[in-house]
Amino acid sequence: MENKSCPSCKKESPSSYDSCSYCKFPFSGTEDEKSKHIGIFISQRRLLDKSAEEISKSKKLLYIITAFNVLGLFLNNFDTLGLLITIVSTAVILLCAIFLEKNPKLLTIIPLGMILFIYLINFLVEPDTLLKGIMFKILIIGGLSYNLYTLYEADKFKKANNLN
Repeated sequence: MENKSCPSCKKESPSSYDSCSYCKFPFSGTEDEKSKHIGIFISQRRLLDKSAEEISKSKKLLYIITAFNVLGLFLNNFDTLGLLITIVSTAVILLCAIFLEKNPKLLTIIPLGMILFIYLINFLVEPDTLLKGIMFKILIIGGLSYNLYTLYEADKFKKANNLN
């Protein structure tokens, strides 16, 4: 059986198929349908590039958080428990940053969850801390959350087009 190359996703599909078995490109469609499909595919494929960019930004953000935590170790007077929590959380965030490309979803969820948990505990112990550094907190939570969103969208695109 002879195969033909899809002009949209560049994968091979059997010649007898009316559409690409991967991206659903309409082999027997009109030129308008073909053009429209390629345009949509290229536009959506941008999600993969955006996802890679967001991973890079999240990695930088995690390094910045690590740097601030290390700086805080020297500038603040922590009790033993506070010192231990800061050291452990800093180490976890640093490790997540270093290995972020290996498993981006998990290694974004771990520091995000840990940071939200620490913010919650701080708020319960001392409610004033909720508004202290609010812009920094919004940037951290927003940046990591947006990374998870782009990873989800990129995975959805990959699954829909059999690009895994």
